Formats: sequence, C-alpha cells, structure tokens
Amino acid sequence: MVSSTVVLLHGFGTSAPLWADVQARLGRLSVALDLPGFGGNTAGHSAHDYTVDGMADHVAQQVQAAGLTRYTLAGHSMGGKVAAVLAARQPVGLTGLLLLASSPPSPEPMTERGRAELKAAWGDPERLRALYAGIVRAPLPASSVLSLIEDGLRAEQAAWTAWPDHGSREHHERQMARVAVPVRVLASRSDPVMTPQVMRERVMPAFPGAALRELDGPGHLLPLEAPKEVAGWLDDAARDLTG
Repeated sequence: MVSSTVVLLHGFGTSAPLWADVQARLGRLSVALDLPGFGGNTAGHSAHDYTVDGMADHVAQQVQAAGLTRYTLAGHSMGGKVAAVLAARQPVGLTGLLLLASSPPSPEPMTERGRAELKAAWGDPERLRALYAGIVRAPLPASSVLSLIEDGLRAEQAAWTAWPDHGSREHHERQMARVAVPVRVLASRSDPVMTPQVMRERVMPAFPGAALRELDGPGHLLPLEAPKEVAGWLDDAARDLTG
C-alpha cells in the first residue's frame, strides 16, 4: 500500500518553512504548502483566494498537482480551519485530519481591538516582533524570530487583512458533520491564542470522537516552539490513522 503523505498547512502570518524543523524529524513523506498571500505564494490572487474556501481550493489543487493518492492533512491555526473545510468535502485519497492549535470552524473568538492590532502589524517590523512575542511561550532562536518577521513583511496586505476581517469570522461548523476521516487534535495548555477553553468549547465539539493531546510549555506556534513533540505526534497520529 502507498504510504500516506502528510500535507502541512501553516497558520496566519507564517509560511511553509514554519514546518522545517518538524519535517526534518518526521519519519514519513511530507509536503508543506504556502497558502494564498503568504510565503512564496503572493501573486495573482483574487479576493476569493483569501477566504477559507478559497484557501481550501488552493490546497486541493496543489495536492492534485503533486499526484498524491493518499495523504493526511495537518493544519496549524488558520491552516487547521482550512484543512477541516477541505476534509469536509471528502476528497479522494484523504486518510486523516490532524489539527494543531487550530482555529475553530466557527468564528474565532477575537476582540475587535485584537483584530485591529493584528491588521496594524502588517509591514511594520517592530509591531510584528511584538505580535509574535506575545503568542509564544518557549524561547525561540533569533533566526526563527527573524523568519517570522520576514514572513509578515512579505505577506500580501489583502491576505493579511482578510483573515481578521473575514476568514476568522466565517461559519463552517455545519460542514464538519461531513468530515469522514479520523481526526486528531494537538493543543497547548499555555497557548494564549487557541486557549484550552477555545479548544474545549469550539474545536472539540465540532469533531465528535476526535482524540485530544495537550502539551505543557509551548505557546501558539507549536511547530516552531516544540518541533520534536509535534513531529512525534504527527508520526504517531499518521501511523494510527493510516498504518
């Protein structure tokens, strides 16, 4: 049987290299994608491309272009919501859904002040530095902080503002009943963004029967803050789901 490839989707404001340290530790094939407007994918987009459905369309196209016949979707934060929406379409070849500190399929609980601060950080190195410092709990190498800031500086403004204004507010909870593959969830008890309360009240109820694992220590950027633990969890989950 062909092994299942793990397709990795980054969260808001980051890009595919968010997963680099995780991929180096994974014991199976993986591919990390840049979602529309982020990383190296910052040209030729329409407003629809920045919606959750539009981002899911992009992932589906990339999976098809890569010729993946068996794959597991793994999404962090914003990428988790995108992965869940794609999984609800029941695409051929999908073997599992792995959510890491995932934005819920319902509107994300974010204050209007928080949304304004998020939008104001676009293109501003110091505000970006403060933004990322506020959501991590584990110490990061200076190179990782610099990469995060660079991601924020090269992101398309339209994509950057679309998430707090629209994508994070979108309702997709009714679609989750159509997710037909096993679901696993990874979270952190110290996450200041997708807090344990958000995970319990907004994420887990959308996926009855999903298994939740909680880490101690890292903040919101799990792939950067805890790559060893994330890689181990991904390997274990993918093996349990697909063999």
